[in-house]
Amino acid sequence: MTDRRPHHGFLLGGLLAIAMCLGAQDTTVVLLRHAERQSLLDSNSLLSEAGLRRAQRLVPLLTAFRPTVLYASDLERTQQTLAPVAAKLGLKPLIRSKGSSEALAAEILRDQRGKTVLVCWHHDLMAKLVRALGVKGPVPYLSFDSYDWLWIVHVPAKGEATLEERLQSTPGAGSVSQGHQHFLRGAEPVVLGLFEQGQAAEFRVGEVDAAEGPRQREEVRIP
Repeated sequence: MTDRRPHHGFLLGGLLAIAMCLGAQDTTVVLLRHAERQSLLDSNSLLSEAGLRRAQRLVPLLTAFRPTVLYASDLERTQQTLAPVAAKLGLKPLIRSKGSSEALAAEILRDQRGKTVLVCWHHDLMAKLVRALGVKGPVPYLSFDSYDWLWIVHVPAKGEATLEERLQSTPGAGSVSQGHQHFLRGAEPVVLGLFEQGQAAEFRVGEVDAAEGPRQREEVRIP
């Protein structure tokens, strides 16, 4: 009778090698802010008409990344932003608390290794999420009125995570608010002279969740 044990050993070794290769794959996290909202003064504001249009225009751009997992926050405007691409891909976004940036990053690194993940989040918390994903280099701060950017975090199987920025460049998106992107870390932008219903208003924009904790102030110069 032929001894099949060497064959079994070879097969087991091959399966282990495949498992090791799969476990060593790079992870890509495509991160974007929700689209334009109806009101800056309402923390639970839904998307505006412009935001809904942007969400539709993002479909070809976002599907090109071929994400297999989608995440949104528990505020509806992030879910609205992902709804068109989710429908196109036949995926249901996983909903996580807005106050869980670090926990979300840990979940992605633990459960989504080797995948391309799409996350719709909030402008004042995106940097915290990127840091928690392992990026150690410079991380820009997006101002409250910046909606034009994608951040792509590349997490290699070995080595440090890196951050890539891309303009959305969606057809018909209009001008890009490049001047509204502030390369500041830990700074809270102050908006002066905003006119709301004919009344000039001065207020500080920062959707700082109590669970996230306040950001420390830094004195910064804007060129």
